Amino acid sequence: MKLFCFATAAMTTAIVSGCSGKGNEQTPPAASATTAESGRDATSAAPARTATDTPAPEGRIIPVNAQGVAPVGLTVRVKSVELGADATILDVSASYGGTMSGDVDLAFSETFIRDEQGNKLMLKRISGNKDLKIRAGDQMDGRLVFLGAVSPTAKSIELVLNDGNDGSAITGPGLNIPISLQAAGK
Repeated sequence: MKLFCFATAAMTTAIVSGCSGKGNEQTPPAASATTAESGRDATSAAPARTATDTPAPEGRIIPVNAQGVAPVGLTVRVKSVELGADATILDVSASYGGTMSGDVDLAFSETFIRDEQGNKLMLKRISGNKDLKIRAGDQMDGRLVFLGAVSPTAKSIELVLNDGNDGSAITGPGLNIPISLQAAGK
């Protein structure tokens, strides 16, 4: 059975901290995402390594509470945003409760983060599930990795799933989710 998962923490490690290798030093194993239905480990890729001696800077994690719902029955919730030096990472939960199709793709068309200047930071697709397919009745929890950095002074970003598609599309429903990066209480 094809595993259905988001870009996992292993992919995050490959992008954010995979450049921190010194000699034979080991990168600590990354936490893995699992499918809600099977509970199986969805991590399959080992972290990438390079010859640089400088560790990648830690990203700033911003707790957020943003949610989008597409008419076809797709719900996506963004729980946090990590602003890294080379990647922007969203901690998300997605579920498909629709009945029009047996599954939907979260990244069938262009999927990206749009920053305040209109720049598109593209999704880093994983080889085993490049379209981020989710089956009817399933929930997926994981981390979406977008290539590039959002300005640390940004006030908001927008998650765009399946750019240009209608929210009722049964293959790749379109969904735009505005995400405020302002800390609560400001």
